[in-house]
Amino acid sequence: MTKNNIKKTSKNPANKNIIKTVKKSIKIKHKPIKTSNNKKSSKTIKLAKKIIIVHGWSGDVNKGWFPWLKKILEGQGFNVVMEKMPEADKPKMELWVEQLKNISGKVDEQTYFIGHSIGCQTIIRMLEKHQSERVGGAIFLAGWFNLKEYTYKENPDSEIESRRVAAPWINTTIDFTKVQSKFYPGTITAIFSDNDPYVDLNNA
Repeated sequence: MTKNNIKKTSKNPANKNIIKTVKKSIKIKHKPIKTSNNKKSSKTIKLAKKIIIVHGWSGDVNKGWFPWLKKILEGQGFNVVMEKMPEADKPKMELWVEQLKNISGKVDEQTYFIGHSIGCQTIIRMLEKHQSERVGGAIFLAGWFNLKEYTYKENPDSEIESRRVAAPWINTTIDFTKVQSKFYPGTITAIFSDNDPYVDLNNA
């Protein structure tokens, strides 16, 4: 799937756009420290924010741009959570949603999500099914609800299997009104490419 489209991070100029978007979308807030005599100190502390990253179909958080992004974000003071999802080459919707719920732990307005490809849908479906409170925001990279035909025909030997795996993700409806209620306006960013061989721009 889209992992074939990912270049080494050190040579990929798109990474600059990703981190620029991340920095713009997720700002570290500060609050004053109170001293023992209840007066406010001039010093400030960072409020720890959690960023949960979900890779895509056939993805691996130990490869591509994921380790690079994790390092950058941790250097900015964020707590980054990312784990390899189960059966990544044949992602099952229920398994992925349940796994994301488990690794996310307590989710609140200090929690942000970054998803790639099918990882975007995983985030959306997890929030729809398991989350009652609002979250801080989300960045979706090449997320999809439908795939181009090239996705299936790229490897004729696995075309039938690829269609079978994709079918539940495409055909299972999502209550988008419910999902949107988990975000404040303007806290979702979607990034797409006009030459992506797998994901059409209409997915935006």
